[in-house]
Amino acid sequence: MPSRLGSPNKNKRFLLNKLQDMYGDDFHPILRMAENATILHGIAAETKCVSSLKASIDAWDKVARYTEPKLKAVDIGLDSNNSSAPTRIILTAV
Repeated sequence: MPSRLGSPNKNKRFLLNKLQDMYGDDFHPILRMAENATILHGIAAETKCVSSLKASIDAWDKVARYTEPKLKAVDIGLDSNNSSAPTRIILTAV
C-alpha cells in the first residue's frame, strides 16, 4: 500500500537522521547546498573564471530545484494566421 501523498519516505527520513547524527541536529541538505552555492558565488565574483561561474550557476540551479516551482511553457496563441505582432518588451538598465 503506497504512503499518503506528501508523507516522508522512510528511507529519506533514515538518511536525514543519519546525516544529522554526523553533522549535527540542525543539518539540512538544502541549506548546506545553499551555503556552498554562496561560497561558489563569491569565488566566481572574485575570479570571473568561466568554470567558477558555471559551478556557481549549477549550484544555484540545484538549490532552485528544491525551492522554486518549475515553470511550464504557455502557448499564448500566436501563429502564422494571427496578423498582430507579439508584444515587444525592452529591458534597459537604470
